Amino acid sequence: MADSPRSSGPTTSPFSGTEVSGRGVLDPKVAERLSHLSLTASRVVEGFLTGRHRSPHRGVSVEFVERRPYVQGDDLRHLDWKAYARTRRLSIKRYEEETNLDCTFIVDASGSMGYTRGDGPSKYDYACQMATCLAHLVLRERDGAALALFDQVLDRVLPASTSPGHLQPIMQSLVERRPDGETDLGATLGRMTERIPRPGLVVLISDLFGDLERFAEGLGKLCARNHDIIVLHVMHADELEFPFDRMTRFEGLEDDSRLLVDAASLRESYLSIIETWRADVRRACHVRGVDYHLISTATPLDVSLSAYLGARAARLGRAR
Repeated sequence: MADSPRSSGPTTSPFSGTEVSGRGVLDPKVAERLSHLSLTASRVVEGFLTGRHRSPHRGVSVEFVERRPYVQGDDLRHLDWKAYARTRRLSIKRYEEETNLDCTFIVDASGSMGYTRGDGPSKYDYACQMATCLAHLVLRERDGAALALFDQVLDRVLPASTSPGHLQPIMQSLVERRPDGETDLGATLGRMTERIPRPGLVVLISDLFGDLERFAEGLGKLCARNHDIIVLHVMHADELEFPFDRMTRFEGLEDDSRLLVDAASLRESYLSIIETWRADVRRACHVRGVDYHLISTATPLDVSLSAYLGARAARLGRAR
């Protein structure tokens, strides 16, 4: 797999770290439009409170699963006496616990996420709003929300909590962090594998700029821990459409590189490279059973999340 292209901006609007008003603050209108949606894990997950998500732990709980023959040493309290009256055979009732979900949001805060042009949000601003909205949904369902920001290293790691008040420190961590530094997706995902104590939902929000093979290795490590993984691939509309049509100087956001080019003459080859790279990203996710979704910052946030979560809920419903 080839390395990803690097994002940069024209000199007419270079990245200046402009902070868009309301970064990380939940828009009530967005929350209202998303109120009928929720995140649901597609795999068996573990937890510690009775909730909406299935757990592999067995015990007395709300949902009957099956009977099995009694063997010496089984807890007599779980004997099915009604079945014994019919069959004269001892059997044990087995139940499936319902437990709540821990959802870990891993948000890319590297330099390339700071790209913006005009009055629109930067990729990082958009990612902050997205993480905030999703954390709101998770906490509303009394599930646990955790947060980790990263560039080359992990930063501002908040452990999972089910408290509704946990949304405030999540938002504060997002707002206080400014996009900076180089990206190291592989190392980040590897470190998160050790930090997440039990299988749950992991949501990566990133532009995914970096070495794709290391990214794929990191995904593999998380998958090996039986996490349900969502990759929300955030890209600026400029990166997807390349609207530049004159001599433009592009500046690296994670290094000191500069490149003055006739943008119009490069557009076709650039778009071809981007599409090939995106295909590699999708493939890396697909072969590992990771849920991948591309999101453009040009699309209103509530539209993006409503479309994605609605499609995910329908897909998981068909799978059951």
